Amino acid sequence: MVPESPRYLVARGNPEKAKQILIKYHGRGDTDCELVNTEFREIQDTIEHEETCEGNGWIDLVRSPGNRRRLLIILTLGFFSQLSGNGLVSYYISDVLTGAGISDPETQLEINGILMIVNLISAVGSSFLMDKLGRRPLFIYSTTGMLISFSVWTICAARFVQTGAKPAANAEVAFIFIFYICYNLAWSGPMVGYAVEILPYRIRAKGVTLLFLAIDLALFFNSYVNPIALGSMGWKYYIVYDVWLAIELVVVFVFYVETRKTPLEEIRKYFDKDDTLPGLILSPKMDLAEKGPLY
Repeated sequence: MVPESPRYLVARGNPEKAKQILIKYHGRGDTDCELVNTEFREIQDTIEHEETCEGNGWIDLVRSPGNRRRLLIILTLGFFSQLSGNGLVSYYISDVLTGAGISDPETQLEINGILMIVNLISAVGSSFLMDKLGRRPLFIYSTTGMLISFSVWTICAARFVQTGAKPAANAEVAFIFIFYICYNLAWSGPMVGYAVEILPYRIRAKGVTLLFLAIDLALFFNSYVNPIALGSMGWKYYIVYDVWLAIELVVVFVFYVETRKTPLEEIRKYFDKDDTLPGLILSPKMDLAEKGPLY
């Protein structure tokens, strides 16, 4: 069902099989397809350059300015994906809903079940927006929506605690759903694809390892800090996430780059700023909008 990576095959000395995969999936079976021949040459040149001029050790993740920026993006992707307030609902929805005046277990179960369905639909749907809206806009829209919806969620929670107004509690639940729809735009599935494509082949595995290490560290925080803070501070703990989401938005806006409709070998130009590097020959010759993404 899933073909082998052409880049992996070239790196392992099996270029013939790599080219056959490109012919099948990018050339629609045409062995003389210019797109396939150019892309295959790019892959070979880039892999050869990385093997002769670049290392694949852990230190290489911080050796150059481009890799340091990649590392910053990778780590923030991992931390932000779990430290954006989503952990409150994912693991402690019962406490959150109880704070909103909804303490009936059956009602809590119904809300949680509906939320999971909404999460599934929005997460799958967001994967189709990556090439339509672009990566950077998707992260900006997602984080902005999270900041706004979580801020309103905080206001509604405070209003309910102070006045006991039922409409405030209902609005709080509604904005939990809105928050998760915004979250799933970028921080559910698309963030993994973005992490993989910005990393050069030689350090891709190490970069993805650090991504999931950051995720696990964030989950550790969620497991041990959130329940204590939520229990002692109540709705006021939400303000911490309001401030944190504002910081996330600044980081995304300043450091995240757009990679839409760019072949993997050419993404390095956004980080390394060197037009003499291999893998910069495809875009000027090909109409990427017509041919489609070349991953």
